[in-house]
Amino acid sequence: MKRDPAIVHKTMSAIRGKDTGIEKKLRKALTSRGVRYRLYSKKVLGHPDLLIPSLKIAIFADSEFWHGYQFEENVTQLERLDAYWLKKIRRNMERDKEVNEGLRSQGYTVLRFWGNQINKDLDRVVNEIMTTIEERKQIEAWRNSIRELTTLTYIESGDCYLLLHRVKEKKDINEGKWIGVGGHLEPGETHIQALKREVLEETGLTVKKYQYLGYIDFLNDQYPPERMYLSKVTAFEGELIDCNEGELAWVKKSDMMSLPMWEGDKYFLPLLDQKHEGLLRMSVIYHGGVLTKVEGPFYLPKKKK
Repeated sequence: MKRDPAIVHKTMSAIRGKDTGIEKKLRKALTSRGVRYRLYSKKVLGHPDLLIPSLKIAIFADSEFWHGYQFEENVTQLERLDAYWLKKIRRNMERDKEVNEGLRSQGYTVLRFWGNQINKDLDRVVNEIMTTIEERKQIEAWRNSIRELTTLTYIESGDCYLLLHRVKEKKDINEGKWIGVGGHLEPGETHIQALKREVLEETGLTVKKYQYLGYIDFLNDQYPPERMYLSKVTAFEGELIDCNEGELAWVKKSDMMSLPMWEGDKYFLPLLDQKHEGLLRMSVIYHGGVLTKVEGPFYLPKKKK
């Protein structure tokens, strides 16, 4: 049935899209806790109801009806609605998912709360937001204090990568683990210069062709925060030498994940064989030696030369 545009307009204009009751209630509670935020930022995907830009936190307060709360359980009842409105709810749900994925790909933490949660359990909602704010502050403080700059390179040959089994050095934070080749940047050295030097020193191979993929921040409460520049070598020459830091071995790509390694490594290793237009950004976060969170991967546009 074709709907009368005038009726649709009148109905939709009566639906408040901004400054809803649940939004105002949440805003008042956060303001009382000293939280500063922006409303409906046009510069951010999805125009979040509340945005904390310095910490990249996007918050949405969703009404149950228009955003499909327990949609599958209630779809039979909802199907009694005019097809126009049912289609609109489905599209809202799709859009919410698209916005969530898009914001996360840009490095945002996305929090969504239903109206009933805000109305009936406001303290829990606010506490979750405050906890997220404190977590983001700690992560940003770690990231801003990074002084350790390192390289990590995976040398490819056919269906294998060259890995280093760290078994020779005592008091090695990587002891017993399988990792790529790399080390610290020396004063005045670029990460590309460090990549070539470390590969030559540790393997005896001369880099002929490489691909810089981006960087990963390792944030660990047991060690200084570290930024690691990730690269992949696809052409080289020379013969392998004995490495004084561990045992070098060509490992099939399909076998890599079964080896002892840092848990965070398992999140970026699959990215070595994927093609992306931008440069990788990722953070792996450890507490007490246990991986607690991975942020990313995000891909930022490469700078034009």
